[in-house]
This record gives sequence, C-alpha cells and structure tokens, in this order.
Amino acid sequence: MPPSTTCRPRMPAEKELQRIAALRQYQILDTLPDKEFDMITQTVKHVFDVPMVAISFVDTHRQWFKSEIGMGVCETDRAGSFCTHTIEGPDPMAIPDALEDPHFRSSPLVSGPPRIRAYLGAPLASPEGCNLGAICVMDHVPRQFSRRDRDVLAHFANLIMERLELRRAVAEDVLTGACTRRAFEERFAAAMRQHQRSGSDLTLALFDIDDFKAFNDSYGHPAGDRVLRSVGRCTRSTIRRSDIFGRVGGDEFAIVLPDTSLAEAEELLRRLRKRFAAIRLAEAPDVVVTASFGLAGALDPEVSPRSLMKITDKALYAAKASGKNAICLQDQERPLTPPRASLQRRIDRD
Repeated sequence: MPPSTTCRPRMPAEKELQRIAALRQYQILDTLPDKEFDMITQTVKHVFDVPMVAISFVDTHRQWFKSEIGMGVCETDRAGSFCTHTIEGPDPMAIPDALEDPHFRSSPLVSGPPRIRAYLGAPLASPEGCNLGAICVMDHVPRQFSRRDRDVLAHFANLIMERLELRRAVAEDVLTGACTRRAFEERFAAAMRQHQRSGSDLTLALFDIDDFKAFNDSYGHPAGDRVLRSVGRCTRSTIRRSDIFGRVGGDEFAIVLPDTSLAEAEELLRRLRKRFAAIRLAEAPDVVVTASFGLAGALDPEVSPRSLMKITDKALYAAKASGKNAICLQDQERPLTPPRASLQRRIDRD
C-alpha cells in the first residue's frame, strides 16, 4: 500500500455528483443508532487503543457519523474535516500530527473539541468505486501509524461496506425493486428528520394499482407479478436516486420526495401515470394499467411520518372513490386529474 498523503487532488465536480448520488442510494444519512455499527466502532477502539473512533459519511456540506466514540456530536461541517480528504483517494490517509500538517493545523476539529492530533482514516468504497465516507481512528496526542495499521483499518472499511450491501439487498423487494416496508419506514423517518433539520420541502405520494385483485383473478398471479415488476421498473426509472420508493402493501406503494414541492410532485405523478398506461402484457394486450394516487406535503414542521402517511392515505382513498386512475391532493375532495377507465373496468367494458 503506498504512503498516504494529505495533498490529495480534489475529485472532479462530475465525479463528486456521482459520489453523492451513490451515497443517497444507501439511504443511510440521519438514520437511528445501530448496534451492529456500534459494535464495529467498539472493536476498532479496542484494536487501536484510541479515544476516538467514527464511521463517517460525507454529505455535500457535512460529515455525518453513523457511529462514534469520543466525538460527542453526530455531525460536523465538511469544511476542515479529515474525512473529506480521505475520500479523495483509494487508500487510507494518516496524519501523525495535525498541528504539523498545513492542511489541518487550522481545522476547528484540531484547535477546538474534540482536539484531534493524530488521525487515520480508510475510505468506505461502494462496489462502483464511489467513496461514501470513512472509518477513522483519532488520538489527542501525536502518533505514528504503521502499514499494518492502515491494512487493518482498510479491512474494517471493507467489513462496513459488506454490511451496507447486505442490508441494501435484504431491504429490497425482489419483485419490484422497491424498499421493503420495514426498510421504507426507516428511510422515511430518516428523511423526515433531515427535512425538519433543514426546513426543505418534503412530499409523500401513495398509490395502488387499480383493480389489481380482479386482474389476478382473471389472468393469474404470474401475469399479476409481471404488472408489479413493470410498475416497479417504471417508477424507479422515473424518480430520482435521492427519492425513496417503497412497497408498503401487496399492490400499494409509497414514494418519499425530498426537496420537492407539491406542484413538482404532481407533475412527476402525471408522468408516472403515462408510463403505467404504456405498459403492455402479452397475455392481456387490451388491458391498460392504471393507478390511484394520494399526495401530501410535510407542511407542518412537527408532523410525524405516521401522521403524514395517514393524511396521504386519505387523499389516496379520495382518488379511488372518485373513479380511480386519478391524483388527489391532501384535503381536496375532487381529484387533480379526471378519472378514466381503470384496469379492470377496461376489461369489463371490452
């Protein structure tokens, strides 16, 4: 492993955008403490005999700690942070004495709490090669880190990424590619915490496929699975990587849209309706796939995920009661889009 250096060139802006997009896909930011990651930091602390350890994910303007020992905070500004330099390269970065390093001697993390003097960090690299953050060990006194130290910390970085990949695989619904209900609820709660912290827009959409049970009864469950698979594919290719798509019931889905106004969310759902209508099935060529949508925004800064789900579900019920294949906004009895013949009604009419 080559010697580490703090003089790492900044990654190009396009690559940084790709890195942030990859980080968003893991939906890890602002999630609750986790015993599994806490066990890793405890083990690393014991192995390196240091007072400070952190698993850090580097966001656009901050570094957020999934687990930390000795830092005393859950996040810090990205400016002046050590990990923002670590993620610029593929190998661990060691700082024997931050006061002797021109890049870090003026960092608030060195001059003030937690008063980092020595640092060793290994990047957390996704399978695609995007460095999402770092696992780092820190001391209050100068310290030399050996090649073995770098190798051991790189091993822990690989272990963390293996756990993240496994969680992402388990949290994904195999048929539709959406989050499972449990994973969706965790990520939705994290998005709500981030929304409340930043004050940015957040919108929730709920939808279910019209007359799906009748379709299954008419054409069989294999055909129904193909509808679900197509709906999942259309949704995933329409929303952004930062959005959260979950399967919350048999044929019911939810989409969390951070930094999205109600008007922007409505336009997205209109595009999604068109994508669904374009789905074609060999065993049912005359069937048009439709869905009913409920839409609500987190307008009250104190609203909880559960409360917002109830508000949005009420809007979804109104869309279904209006004739299906429609979009209804919270607190509106009339649909935003005129209902048309739903999937099974088109079958019956033909």
